[in-house]
Amino acid sequence: MSPVLEIEGLLKTYQSVFGRPRAAIDRLDMRVESGQIHGFLGPNGSGKSTTLKTLLGLLHADGGHMAIFGQPVPRRQAAVAPRVGAIVEAPAFFGNFSGFKTLSLLATAGGVPRQRVGVVLEQVGLADRAEDLVRSYSLGMRQRLAVASALLKDPELLILDEPNNGLDPQGVREMRDLLRAQADRGMTVVVSSHILAEIQQICDSVTIISRGRTVAAGPVAEVLALADQGAYRVRVEDHHRAAEILTEAGASVSVAGDHIIVHDLADPSWVSQALGVNGMWVRELAPVAQLEDAFLTLTGGGPRRGAFRPVDDSDWTTEEHPA
Repeated sequence: MSPVLEIEGLLKTYQSVFGRPRAAIDRLDMRVESGQIHGFLGPNGSGKSTTLKTLLGLLHADGGHMAIFGQPVPRRQAAVAPRVGAIVEAPAFFGNFSGFKTLSLLATAGGVPRQRVGVVLEQVGLADRAEDLVRSYSLGMRQRLAVASALLKDPELLILDEPNNGLDPQGVREMRDLLRAQADRGMTVVVSSHILAEIQQICDSVTIISRGRTVAAGPVAEVLALADQGAYRVRVEDHHRAAEILTEAGASVSVAGDHIIVHDLADPSWVSQALGVNGMWVRELAPVAQLEDAFLTLTGGGPRRGAFRPVDDSDWTTEEHPA
């Protein structure tokens, strides 16, 4: 089956203040399969919003191929638009309209049944504030309203740019549950975000970009493996004593809450052996891999202790295009 969303070699340039072209998007690749929640990550200024705007026909691409549902865009944008819901950056709403009226007008303009307004307000947790004016909404509530507007068409593909912006921890959890529920129904979701821990919890796959280029892509577990630095989480009955034993044995150990982390470990079975001879039995021995580690490693924001191969290493040199 063809992917729901496919970008190959996308190029978008701007004129710099010195009159020379600058590549905001530099031959970027991205692929999203049906039914996935796909995370789109990159440092500020890496080109995430520019990519999404170009994909949605809001900006003109200077090169490359883009397709949604197998249809080339922007040439076939009108054909796929009814199947796509999106918010890119913070949308503006009229403050003197209520949330219900705002969505009702959008539904009418888009040919969407009015019944959908109540449905999406309930989904994003705004049903009890539907008649309040938008100007009285907090930043998080406006963000929920934006997501509701993207869900009006009950789209097959949902593209959200920083959907958790302004949400409190409870709101973040509710947004996570909402997106997972949509994916479980068969919807494909693309989430651009800087909240790495949240992406790791919710996403099935991820694309990481830096300076307009794809540096890693694939299932979250595979991307995490790129930043594997040999760190293991160890749980025992007395983790402070275990830390002393392993430190005396020459390991690099840090205590974290109710467990310890052993760093730069080539053979994890060594931990069990070292503690076993001292009468301590390991309850948990698991590799520690965080999306934040992979993100920093791949985009040049952290130490490159683990080896990795960029998506297009045949066309990548660290001298010309540092990650």
